[in-house]
Amino acid sequence: MTRERLEQYDSLLQELQEEQERLARETRHAQRMEETYGVGCLFGAAYLEEARTRVQVLAAQREDESAEVQQWIASIRDSMTRRALRLRYMDCLTWADVAIRMGYADESGPRKLVSKVLRDGV
Repeated sequence: MTRERLEQYDSLLQELQEEQERLARETRHAQRMEETYGVGCLFGAAYLEEARTRVQVLAAQREDESAEVQQWIASIRDSMTRRALRLRYMDCLTWADVAIRMGYADESGPRKLVSKVLRDGV
């Protein structure tokens, strides 16, 4: 596993969340337009369907990547490093929140654990 791959996984999670929020917003808008004016979304039903498809594709990618990241994390011998990785990449906490949960004074502690395993391997 590389730092770049973990960063891409993190970005994928954020992208999925953004797309889900966008879809929810557009769906609410279409419902309001229908209820208020009796017309659907200005962009049409196809626009909402494309948004749903984007969310489904990203969710499938997330599932595939998540399984691989979880397997890699489980293979790490050091418990503290596994905890840091799970909190950061599986629970989507910030490094500062990871540090607090793990009892570190600042985020450099868990970051160093993760950097070491990425540099040295499992």
